[in-house]
Formats: sequence, structure tokens, C-alpha cells
Amino acid sequence: MSDSYQPSSGLYTCISCKVAFETGDAQRLHYRSDWHRYNLKRKVADLPPVTKEQFEQKDQAQQAEKEKEKEKETPQPFNGYCQACRKSFSSENQYDNHIRSKKHKENQAKFVPREAKKPAAAASESPEASQTSSSSSPAAATPATHGNGVIDMTFTDEMTEEEINAKIDAKIKAAPRLNENDCLFCSHVADSFDDNMLHMTKEHSFFIPDIEFLVDIHGLIRYLGEKITVGNVCLYCNGRGRSFLSMAAVRKHMTDKGHCMIAWEDDDDALELVDFYDYSSSYPQVEGEEVDVDAELSVEASGMRLADDEMSLVLPSGAVVGHRQLKRYYDQRLKPEDTRDSVLINKLIGHYTSDHVFESMRKQTSHRHLITDGSHGAKPKEAFKDKRVHEDYKTRVGIQSNKLQKYFRIQII
Repeated sequence: MSDSYQPSSGLYTCISCKVAFETGDAQRLHYRSDWHRYNLKRKVADLPPVTKEQFEQKDQAQQAEKEKEKEKETPQPFNGYCQACRKSFSSENQYDNHIRSKKHKENQAKFVPREAKKPAAAASESPEASQTSSSSSPAAATPATHGNGVIDMTFTDEMTEEEINAKIDAKIKAAPRLNENDCLFCSHVADSFDDNMLHMTKEHSFFIPDIEFLVDIHGLIRYLGEKITVGNVCLYCNGRGRSFLSMAAVRKHMTDKGHCMIAWEDDDDALELVDFYDYSSSYPQVEGEEVDVDAELSVEASGMRLADDEMSLVLPSGAVVGHRQLKRYYDQRLKPEDTRDSVLINKLIGHYTSDHVFESMRKQTSHRHLITDGSHGAKPKEAFKDKRVHEDYKTRVGIQSNKLQKYFRIQII
């Protein structure tokens, strides 16, 4: 549309926004604006158009919400400080690496807080002051803590047993506690214990092994909760993986790695939870009689004994049970050595025939039939060689004289 075109009304209008323009350029600029696009979308949805002032207010409100969300998403800066080394750290990873370093452990062993460096005169003013200073000396060697208040559980060889116990007690007191209605793997709080178990089963695929023999499910859940909150241990790794500093870190690890399950494969893992189970119902019993399982096991064990190698168990039936560490040797199928005289004699004959050391002895011996075929004292190998030479000669003569074909037929012309 060119500017030379002039509508009959003298105005250029926009039907969607219900506005009029004096020139065509202003109309074209309006079609490229966000206000016009917004009214087009409202027109498709059968909604009335909005004025330019209303559109600007909505746009400003939306921009303000986006800025608030950006402020919430920006993480808070980490401020970590180590008193023993007098260093500050801007990230949590740097602080964790510093805590595990050898230099930090040496400085931590030599570190004495400023409160403990007071002169002895001030401490000797009253007996009460001396008692308070002596009682606070074990707590003076408190470890460096993270910026978020997490207690560092790093132990050194120079620490005494009292300091270690004091640190463990402080960790237990500072650790949060989970109720029976709290989920072990997230912050969900159920209305009852049954709802909590149903939530963990559906949302986190939590599974209790051998649940038909479980007798104390409440105690088991409380024990698992203390492992997560106090010990900061993954239920599936069970201390075999990397260590964690907080309950939130353990929960994030279990949900990300799919470790929302109880470790049950190793014998040590199963023995840890055996107090919550009762397997007596699975023991075989004779009908009408009460069988003492312990007495029966003691009778069976009395007939067993260790073998001479102290790595095998001899059962009363005479069968030998090997240790699992020697399984790789039991799986081998070695061919037993044959000690018969005929096998040994054949081996010696092979050595005598092939080895040149026994050549003079072969010529002197009169028992030629052991190493020859018995014809003129010749070896079987040499006789076969002579026969092959004779056959080759016969073939060459036959080719030259055309005598290889033994039967002929009459040529019919």
C-alpha cells in the first residue's frame, strides 16, 4: 500500500486493535508492534482487544515478575573461612578440597583458638575461672565449620579420644531428626505412617527385602532415618562410596543415582538389619514335635572337622567343602598325570628316537624292533621316503611315454 492511496474516510484503521491512523506509515509500524500481535492472539481466542495503556501495564508487570525470578534463581555466594589456616574460600568445592588436604590437617593439629591463648595470670584469678578454662579446653579444638553450619567430621592422629567423642556428640546433637511420617528421600510429610510408606513405594520405588519375615517395621524406618540424618550415609552405598556433609546431599545422591533402596547383597549389610527380622518360621520342623534348632545344629556341627590344609571342611558324610576363596582353583579341570609304565616307556622311546644324543646308543643296542619296523634295520621314516621317491619316478616316466592310461577303447570313425 503506497502513501498515494487515500481511503474514502481519510483514516487508516486497524480492525483488531480498533484504532485509526492518519498515514499509511503509521499503520504499517503499528502492524509490527507487540501490541498488535497481542490483540491478534486475543481475537483468535474470541477475546476483546486491550488499549495501548492496558498493554503497557501488563508488559511492565510481566517484566517485573521475570526480574524477581532471576533474583531468586541467582545462588547466594558461598563464604567459607578456615580459622586454622586463616584462608577464605568463595566456593564450596574449594573449601572441601582444602579440608581434606594434608596441610590443613597439620595446621588443625597445631591450631589453638585465641580464647585459649590468654595469660595464665588471668586464669589464676579465681578457682572457678581455672575450672571453666580447663573444662573448655577439649571444646577449644573444635574443627573448622562450613559456611552453612555443617560440622566437619575430619579426624587426625593427634586428636585424643575425648575430642573425638565430643565431636561425635556435637554431630548427633546438631543433626536433624525424621519422624515416622517424614519421607526418607525427600521433604514430603505424610498424614500417617501408612501413607508415608505408600509414598516412598510409589514415588521412590522403595522396597524392603524379606518383608514377610519383618517384625519391627517402625524400628527399621527409624534406624534408616538416623543413618541418613546423623550418619549422612547412602542406604545402598552403605559407606562404600564418597562421604556426604549434610542430609540434603545424601538425599540428592540417592534420588539422582536411583539408590532409594536397602543394601542387601552382602552378608554384612544383611547382618546390620537382622535385629528387625525373625526367620524362625522358615526353619524346618517336624509335625507334632518341637525341634530345638540350636541343639540340632550343635549335633551336626560336632561331626564336622577341618581338613589338614585348614581351608576345607570335612562333613560327617565324608564330603569335603572348600573355601570360597579357592573357587577359582576348584573350577579348573586339570588332566591327571598318567603314571602307567607303558606311557612312560613310550615317552622314553620318543626321546631316544628324536634326540641325537642317543644316536650312538641306538647303533649299539640289539633291540632294534623297539625303534624300527624290523626290516633290514631301516627306520620307518626312511622306508616311506624311498617309496615316495620311487612313485615320483614312476609318474614322470608315465607322463613322458604316455603310459598312464591303462585301458583303451577302439576309435570309431
